[in-house]
Amino acid sequence: MTTPYSIKIAPLARRQILALANKQQKIIIKLLDALAINPRPPGAQKIAGMTGLYSETVHHLRLIYKIEDQVLLLLLVKSI
Repeated sequence: MTTPYSIKIAPLARRQILALANKQQKIIIKLLDALAINPRPPGAQKIAGMTGLYSETVHHLRLIYKIEDQVLLLLLVKSI
């Protein structure tokens, strides 16, 4: 199945994901799969003053990502 958006992960975000527990990594992967279909789901917050930047929070993790054309670029994963 192809998705409307391709996912790219910035090097910093990749390191942050790899530093998480396996359970949290699976949560991130599941969320990224959902964002590839709909990158602006209910609950996603547009970051004020930043074009195309969004924040999504799930299970005490915050993801910061940017939407450009048909690409979703994951920039940051942070425990909250």
